[in-house]
Amino acid sequence: MAQQHAASAPLEVIVARSAGTCFGVEAAIRLAEHEKKPILGPLVHNPKIVGDLASHGIPILERYADLETLDGVSEVIITAHGYPRTLKEALRERGIVYHDATCPVLLKWVYRKIQSFERDGYYVLLVGNPHHAEIIASRSYGSRISVVYSTEAVDALPNDLGKTVAICQTTITREKFHDLVEYIRRTKYPECRAVDTRCKPVKNQQEAVQALAEWVDAMIIVGGYDSSNTTNLARIAAKRLPDTTYHIDAKELVRKEWLRGIRHLGIGAGTSTPKEQIDEVQQRIADLYDGPVLFRRDGDESAEELIDIDGSEL
Repeated sequence: MAQQHAASAPLEVIVARSAGTCFGVEAAIRLAEHEKKPILGPLVHNPKIVGDLASHGIPILERYADLETLDGVSEVIITAHGYPRTLKEALRERGIVYHDATCPVLLKWVYRKIQSFERDGYYVLLVGNPHHAEIIASRSYGSRISVVYSTEAVDALPNDLGKTVAICQTTITREKFHDLVEYIRRTKYPECRAVDTRCKPVKNQQEAVQALAEWVDAMIIVGGYDSSNTTNLARIAAKRLPDTTYHIDAKELVRKEWLRGIRHLGIGAGTSTPKEQIDEVQQRIADLYDGPVLFRRDGDESAEELIDIDGSEL
C-alpha cells in the first residue's frame, strides 16, 4: 500500500521563470513566414520550428551554399545566427536579395562592439565556439580579431597584441566566459578588458535554470541538440542534478521512469524553443504520470491540476 500511495503522490512541475523563444527568434519566424523564401540554413536550432517552416513549403538550403548552386534563386533569408559579411556582399554582387533575420543583439550590439573596439585600437578576442554560425558571422566584422574557446587556443595567441578586449558568444555561459578571461589575463594579457556580450534573454534563462535546479529533484531541458543556448542550460542543470537532468528536443522523448520517485520536476527551455513545445512536454508528463500533476511557473506560488493545455498561462 505504501508503494501504491507513493506512485500516486502529486507531482509538481515548475517551469523556469524565463523559458522559451526570445524576441529575436520570434522576429525571425515572422519574417520567414511572411516572405516564404529559401532560408540559408536552419532559421534557428530547433527541429520543430525548422520542420514547421519546411511543411509550409519554405526550402532550407545549405547555410554557406556555393553561389553557383543558387541559380534561379532571386531572394533568400539569412538565419537568426547571422551571416559572414563577405558572403552578404557576394549575394548582392550576384543580384540575390537577402532578407536579414539576424538577431538584433548581433546586428546592433555585438557587430558594433567589434567595430568600435577596433577603431579604439583594441585587438578583439571573441570567446565562443569557432564552428558555430554566430561566431563565424561575428568574426567577419573585425580585421584584428581571434576566436578562442579553450586554453589551448589562448596559448596559441601571440604574446603581444597591444590593447586587448574579450567579448563573447551571446549564448555562452557566464562561467565559461569568466574562466577563459581569467586564463587570458593570467597567461597572456594581464590588462585585457572583458565585456559580457551575452544577450539578456540568455542571461535570464541561465540564471532561472540555475536557481530552479538548486531545489527540484529533476530537470527537463527542452530544445534542439544543436542549440548552443539550450545545450548550455542542460549543462548548468546537470552540475546540480547530474543524474536527473534530461535534454530533449521532442515531447515523445519524455520517459515514464524519469518521473518515478520525483516530487518536484523543473522545466527549462532555450531561446529557440517555442511555447507550444513546452506545453506539449507538460501534456506528455501529465499523460505519463499515474497521479495528479500540478503545474506552475517558478516564482508563482499558485498551482493547478492540469486538465487541458490550450496555450494559456498555467
